[in-house]
Amino acid sequence: MMRLQGKVALVTGAAHRVGKVVAWMLAQEGADIVVHYGGSAEAARQTAQEIESLGRRTLLHQADMADWNQAAELGRRALAHFGRVDILINSASSFVSSDYFSTTEADFDKAFDVNVKGPFVLSQVIARAMMDDASEGVRGNIINIVDEGAFFPWRQYVAHGLSKAALLALTRAQALNFGPKVRVNAICPGPILKPPDYTEEAWQALRKTNPLRALGTAEQVGEIVLFLLTGPQFINGDCIMLDGGRMWQHQ
Repeated sequence: MMRLQGKVALVTGAAHRVGKVVAWMLAQEGADIVVHYGGSAEAARQTAQEIESLGRRTLLHQADMADWNQAAELGRRALAHFGRVDILINSASSFVSSDYFSTTEADFDKAFDVNVKGPFVLSQVIARAMMDDASEGVRGNIINIVDEGAFFPWRQYVAHGLSKAALLALTRAQALNFGPKVRVNAICPGPILKPPDYTEEAWQALRKTNPLRALGTAEQVGEIVLFLLTGPQFINGDCIMLDGGRMWQHQ
């Protein structure tokens, strides 16, 4: 039996990488998917086609998550199209590379606008609809994809790390403000998918940075998403690490 049959999930950044994999895994469990993308229109169409091949319904919607009005319109259109959104996965992310002294105002604003402002306003629209639902119990789930920058600083990604720390704080604020109808949690992946600016040698070297001497996968992020959606319903305002214990290697 599909565990999310009849549910509607909105996944930001669903055109590629973690967002695409999570959207696919939710669809495999029966959810219809709002496929959000920023600039990758063709990749997003491919994602939608793959999901539709499972018999699921999709809605493709382009939005710049750094723009307050576009992020809000994404939520409104999803609700108008499907009549409801049960699951929101804030996966879209900006990965601005700059050290402390080379960070410009544009770098800083891009990191915070995409990684914090976008999830803030989109969640505002979706959570309001979830909270207005008259049914009993938890009505919806929001999951924010954070990363290790929220917990320890990276010299070459200062603004990015600060924005992810803010997204983690936002997760806790949302959990406090959206209950009892909505649960909000975060997932913090470590080395999952090779960044575009990494060589294969540098990427494989990351195996040595955690006690398991391993790299994770996007599918494992999807497995945690499904756990949070279908497992113990008392988990709220939490952040699940997926890093092989890498955080403790940094101590």
